[in-house]
Amino acid sequence: MLYTLLIVGALLIVLVSRVLFRSVETCPECGQKREGDGPICPCGWVFEYPEDDAPLEYGDPDDDVTKKGTNG
Repeated sequence: MLYTLLIVGALLIVLVSRVLFRSVETCPECGQKREGDGPICPCGWVFEYPEDDAPLEYGDPDDDVTKKGTNG
């Protein structure tokens, strides 16, 4: 019975500490910390995908318009 209480107490301590002291999300490829709410790491890893099936679009949307307009 004593060992069971010790194991339960240890598990509670671990769970509470994980909730209270959340770590910063890091990139699994390069280990760099995620800065702000940026969806892409500088190494190219994508942290999150949209909930719907819309394609990922990043950068300035005006760049595509100006490139299409200068084709000639």
